[in-house]
Amino acid sequence: MKPWWDIFNITSWLEDSLRPELESMAFVYSPQYNMNLLGHVFPAVKFSRIFELLSWDEHLSKFNVYYPEKVSTEDLQLVHTQEYLDDLLNLRNTKSTAYSEIPLNNEIVEAFLYAVGGTILATELTEKYEFVFNIGGGFHHSFPEHAEGFCYLNDVGVAAKKYLLKNPHHKILIVDLDVHQGNGNAVVFQDEPNVFTFSIHQENLYPIKQKSNLDIGLQDGCRDHEYLDKLRKALETIQKEFQPNLIYYVAGVDPYEYDLLGGLKLTKSGLGKRDLIVKNFAKHLRSKVVILTAGGYAQKTEDTVSLHLQTAQVFSRKEYGLL
Repeated sequence: MKPWWDIFNITSWLEDSLRPELESMAFVYSPQYNMNLLGHVFPAVKFSRIFELLSWDEHLSKFNVYYPEKVSTEDLQLVHTQEYLDDLLNLRNTKSTAYSEIPLNNEIVEAFLYAVGGTILATELTEKYEFVFNIGGGFHHSFPEHAEGFCYLNDVGVAAKKYLLKNPHHKILIVDLDVHQGNGNAVVFQDEPNVFTFSIHQENLYPIKQKSNLDIGLQDGCRDHEYLDKLRKALETIQKEFQPNLIYYVAGVDPYEYDLLGGLKLTKSGLGKRDLIVKNFAKHLRSKVVILTAGGYAQKTEDTVSLHLQTAQVFSRKEYGLL
């Protein structure tokens, strides 16, 4: 038997004592999220790559991973019209499906059905965890009656409405920090007093804007300092009039300075600070958070994956909240 002062044991104890305390967090993922979009600007392989790196990460790999089922048609009807669902689920190329800008086939529709199921599951898991990261979802351009902008189904819309059926007196805040305005979400929740939609985005960019509860349109070339200042002030304003039980964080990484579809100039460090601001805001309000990956189209796909992983790291480790 080794003596108690054995250097290996002491070193091991010191390493354990210095390890960061982890947050109450879980992940949701399905291999079905991945789509074969070879040559398309949307890097639909990113989901499996994020999951793979998460599995290798010393700290992130300690969290539980949950695997969703496909969303039911009944749940989809909470947001989408039956006519649109008939076209989509039967793979019909009609006016309602044409504006997706991605192919319409069984594999891709299945990916969206699982993504919506994933956001529903992530929402349900907030009963147990403070933060739940769906490695997918955030398809905020989908309207009740038509597809738009790489988005066939509105996962946040369906999940939030299902949540409100169970918790009719709760309040939901959507913090949409994708470079594109969450126009679909704005329309889905325009008559829902218990949902506050907030979008900060590049103004002179797709899509045609809809009216959120709070919109902040940024000029081309906006950099870290201005972006983070406007985000902080917006959240302070929201806090004065709306106290959410649940936050959906549409954490698109396309405000990144090397994104192919966006024109903002946030650095990797700036995006990490953005994530930290949202996290600290939620912790201050004691709100649960569902995190969605949403957009990201960096010149190098590995940058997109790295930025999404950074979001997971910020939410997973308590010491980030002390910065």
